[in-house]
Parts: sequence; structure tokens; C-alpha cells
Amino acid sequence: MRLPWQGSITGRLIMMLTLATTVLWLAAALLSGTVLRHELNESFDRAEAEVARRLLPLMTDSLFDRDEAGPEIHEIQHFGIGRDPALVYQLSERNGHLLLKSDDAPLAPLNAGASPGFSTTADYRVFTLSDPATGLTIQIGELLGHRNRAIWASFATLVLPLLILIPLSGIGIWLATRQGLRPLVRLRQEISRRNTANLEPLAVDGLPAELTPIAVALSNLIARLKSALDAERQFAANSAHELRTPIAAALAQTQRLIATTPDEATRGEARKIEGTLRRLAGLAEKLMQLARADAGMALSGQKTRLLPVLQLVIDDSGAQARPTRVISLDVAPRAEDVAVDINVDGLGIVLRNLIDNAIVHSPPETDIEIRLSQDAEVSVRNHGAVVPAEALARLSQRFERGATSASGSGLGLAIVETILNQVGGGLSLHSPASGWPDGFEAAVHFGSARASAESARGSERVTGPIPDPSAGRPPAGSAA
Repeated sequence: MRLPWQGSITGRLIMMLTLATTVLWLAAALLSGTVLRHELNESFDRAEAEVARRLLPLMTDSLFDRDEAGPEIHEIQHFGIGRDPALVYQLSERNGHLLLKSDDAPLAPLNAGASPGFSTTADYRVFTLSDPATGLTIQIGELLGHRNRAIWASFATLVLPLLILIPLSGIGIWLATRQGLRPLVRLRQEISRRNTANLEPLAVDGLPAELTPIAVALSNLIARLKSALDAERQFAANSAHELRTPIAAALAQTQRLIATTPDEATRGEARKIEGTLRRLAGLAEKLMQLARADAGMALSGQKTRLLPVLQLVIDDSGAQARPTRVISLDVAPRAEDVAVDINVDGLGIVLRNLIDNAIVHSPPETDIEIRLSQDAEVSVRNHGAVVPAEALARLSQRFERGATSASGSGLGLAIVETILNQVGGGLSLHSPASGWPDGFEAAVHFGSARASAESARGSERVTGPIPDPSAGRPPAGSAA
């Protein structure tokens, strides 16, 4: 499973730097702890030896000042206040007989037969010191548990601050990394704003030296892409435009031939030619629409009301449908004044392609149902065979047609999707249609919409040309 931070350079840098800092700090703390343990042991040993050197003369004088000495062991009592039972001592004769001890020292020798200097038993770290003149020997013992607790306490004071510093360093690394990668974020945002409608060069001012060659190379690539797209669009637009006149002339001559020739066989052949010319005219019209869509014609700084354009396209498509079709329109409450950010020509092309697509690819005796929702979604449903899922996913590609015998160029849905992408909208295809056992449904939604409803709110004003249904065909032109 891929962790969330693994998909981000920022996340990787933060994680790796934090881990590296944590490991280095812990290694430094471990090394410091080892040195600290050695130094503390040496300090404890020096203190123990110093205590022995000071106590031995005092105890010798005290022992010889006593009036009489019995066989009993004399115990030196500690003060109760501030008593530390970790350090004990014993004074013995050359033969090992114990003469004097601290009250918390054991009766048995701390380390019998130990040579002068330091030695270690199971419980004590022992320092042995002998007086050659008197033959008396003193042994100072420190509990190993007490020494270890002191060492661990010192090590804890060294490590515990790291538990606070590590999260703080992680936050500092996160802030520094985000600040350092901010130029990369700006470059990413600049690239994300580039599409077929915006192929301007990238801004390289202020970029670090590491990113400037990348930005320059991308700008050169965008320039070459723009040149190629412009050439392709110009070719498609010019070709479609130049074909319209000869196609229209040939279609008119063919229709005159059909009307004037007495030979039925000749009329049949002429009708085939007429059908081919109509399909060619439709393809030229689609290519013109595609060229305009690729050029970004749908972008507009004004709002266009959806319902008037939709009603106009429905009336025009219904009038041209052969055979005649019933096209029903269901308008949701408060959807009458919905307006969208799209050029009126682009809106007409989108709606015309959807409705004509439903007319062409549905059985002649069935109806077309259109619904306009209050959130500016237009859905067009028609009956027909269910389109397989794998074919449905390809229908919005250019020159892609489903398994149908109906005429068409395979460009209608591609044009719709191209225009919608420019205005932040989207196209969704469903088969069977929602609520039906069969059929096909195309639903479009626009990037932003609002209800004008000036009489109700008075806070917004929808601008831009609104087509008049009595004016005939929408400005977008037909979409055969």
C-alpha cells in the first residue's frame, strides 16, 4: 500500500529529513550517554577514593583514643536528615577482624582479601585502602543500583529534551521545505493553467536556477504544440469552409436532377448521391464546429440563460426531424432563470449536438425526453439498444461511433466534451438511461451557474445575448 507522503516530493523530503535528523540526534545522544556513563563512573570512583583517604586517618585516631577496646564491632550512626544509604564503609585489622563500620554496612566484609584499589562485587563498587603503619584497612562501598540509577537519570535528562525537539524539528523542516519548494508549486500551477485554450509561454521570472531550464524547455514545447494545433485547426476550418460551397452546389444540382429526370433508375441513383452529399455537408459542419471548439470559442465573460437557448434548439431540431418526433422538456422548479458561463454559440452547439444525436440514434416511433435541473444540468434521454460499457467509455472520443447503422461522423459528443472542458463543465454518458430498461442518456453540467431571478433577489444581473425563439435557428448552426 502506498502511503500518502510517498506521492509527494514535499512529503518525501519532510519524512526523510525528519528521520535523518532523528537518527542523528539519537546516535549523538547514545554516544553522549556512553561518554557520560564513563565520566560519571570515574567521578563516583574519585569521590569514593577521596572519602576513604579522609576517613581512614580519622577512624584510626578515634580508635586509638578509646580507653578500651572490646571484641564488639563499633557502629557509626548516620544522621537521619539527608541520609544517603548508598555509601557504606568498614574498618578492619590486618587479620580481617572487623573493628568499625557504618550502621548500614553489612557484617560480612564488603570484599574480603581485596587488594588496595577498586573492585566490584555483586552489590557494591568497593575501594580498599590500607595504612601500612597501623595495619588497618578501610573499605568504602557504593551500591551499584544507586550508581546505575544516577547514570540513567543523567541519561534521561539528555534524551528527554529530544522528545520535544524532534516534533519541533519536524515542524521546522516542514515549514522550510514548503517555503523552499514554493517556486516548484508556482511552476506546477502555471503548467496546470495551460490547455488548448491557453498555450501562452510559462513565466520564468523569479524561478530558481534548477527550475529555469525546465520552464524554458516546457515553454518551447508549448510553443511548438500551439503552432501544430493552430495549423491543424486552420486546416480543418479552411477545408470545411471551402467544401461548403461546392457541396451545396452539388447538392442543389442533384436535387434538380431528381426533380427533372423522368427515369426512375436515374432518380434512385441521384437520391443516393444526395444522401452522400448530405452526410458530407454534415461532416463539414461538424469540422467547422470542432475547429471553433478547439479555438476556445465557448469562453465568455458573460452569463447566458439556459432555458431560452434550449427551447429554441428543441423547436428547430424537432422541426427538421424526419420522421417527426415528440421532444418533451421537463424544467425543474427555479430552473427557468438559470444562467451559465458560456458563449451563446457554444451553448447552442452543445445542446444541438446532444438533441440531434438522440434523434438520429433512437427508433423513429419513440420520444425524446429532456430535463433541465436547477443546478444547470441538462440530460437528454432516448430509447434504443443498450450501449456496452466498453463502447460507452469511448463515445466521446473523436470519430468514435457505436454499433449503429445511423448516419453520423462520430464528432458530436467529442465537440460537446471539448466545449464543456473549456468552461469547467462535464459530460456523463449512461446506458441504459436512468429509470429505463434500455436507451441512452447524455447529461451535461456547466462549471458555474446562477439563477437570475432579478424580480426575487435583485442582486445579480444576467448579461449577454439571449436568443429569441422566433428568430429561427440558433447562432450555433445545425449539427447534423
